[in-house]
Amino acid sequence: MVTAACSAGPTFEGGGIKHGMIATSGAIEGFDIDARTYEPFITTIDDAKPKGICGSGLINIAAKLFEKGVIDQNGKFNKGLLNRRIREGDNGFEYVLAYGTETQTYKDIVLSETDIANLIRSKAAMYAGYRTLLQSVDKKFINLEQVIIAGTFGNHINIENAITIGLLPDIPKNRFLFVGNGSLLGARLSAFSRDLLTDGRKIASMMTNLELSENSLFMDNYIAALFLPHTNIGEFPSVTAGGK
Repeated sequence: MVTAACSAGPTFEGGGIKHGMIATSGAIEGFDIDARTYEPFITTIDDAKPKGICGSGLINIAAKLFEKGVIDQNGKFNKGLLNRRIREGDNGFEYVLAYGTETQTYKDIVLSETDIANLIRSKAAMYAGYRTLLQSVDKKFINLEQVIIAGTFGNHINIENAITIGLLPDIPKNRFLFVGNGSLLGARLSAFSRDLLTDGRKIASMMTNLELSENSLFMDNYIAALFLPHTNIGEFPSVTAGGK
């Protein structure tokens, strides 16, 4: 068995995002956009007034902006779209999700090109980690029978949108399994079963750790993933963009 640790940074917890925040009341999590007017349809946690953007919301927003042709593969806004929601801000062009009159902070909530660039770097690191791990055992994504996603953040990820931006591999959706807080579940089960604790230690001793920072393939995979969804669009056959 092979394992690897890959740091995606704090992006999915709101770090490095101008209006990023953790998933609490008022965080924008659901998003869609009118293909004709480019007006947003947003939902927030607790249906409260918007306060910022949480990690799952960031994924959903980027995916829909890409699908509708508002941003390109590089994460840059389509300058040819004349619309009040798309404007030039302090950090390049930005999209206005909610105006100050609609928010808790009385300030416009936007997603900027800098925010999108940070998202792309984070998702690229994760995708490169998966790919490098598989390459180390001569496997491809299509060979995966199941992808287990742990953590409370995983419970709120929209699989299709995560695939659209290249955060998750483009494989059948029924192969993804959410298990919630896997660490807590494992600790709880081990605490009440000596056999499970022994099995856990045995499995841990069988693991071979792949150090990504020392692996040349990882950097190649990372650079290739610095696009939406990827440099090689053939790896994401289900993804369409530009309103197609």
